[in-house]
Amino acid sequence: MRDVLLKVRRAVDGLNDWIGRNIAWLIVPLVLLTVMEVIMRRGFSSPTIWSFEVLKQIYAVHFMLVAGYGLLHGAHVSVDVFTQMLSAKKQAVLSLISYLIFYFPFCIVGVWQGYIYAATSWKMKEHTWSVFSPALYPVKTVIVVTFALLLIQGISQVIKEIFIIKEWDDV
Repeated sequence: MRDVLLKVRRAVDGLNDWIGRNIAWLIVPLVLLTVMEVIMRRGFSSPTIWSFEVLKQIYAVHFMLVAGYGLLHGAHVSVDVFTQMLSAKKQAVLSLISYLIFYFPFCIVGVWQGYIYAATSWKMKEHTWSVFSPALYPVKTVIVVTFALLLIQGISQVIKEIFIIKEWDDV
């Protein structure tokens, strides 16, 4: 059982780490396109009709898909004023309970409702209202992927807590 949990944890951690490290590079085109738009708008008085929409979509993908990476590396907000005084085992038990009661239902609802939201967008081939009018359904699909990645990363985090509770050595 321990070996299976360890393999699952390593696979999930590896996946979210890989996605996070690669998606982080979206910041480069995001910055370059922003600079280009500022130069076009301010320097040449010739703003583009597409940059605002494209920048929003790149930022949305960047922001959402690094959520699992953030959970993996402890970047999410955590209020641990009281729990930090507890032993590691008690912290793990409280964390496990929190994942089961709050985190997993939230992620499951996110996947479920995100799927409905994205599927509806795909059915109607939804586009923005702007003149450029890019498709919205690919970005709305990212919502489902984000919650799925958060869900599996939550499973990995629970496995880590189980290792602490059971006092298993992590190899």
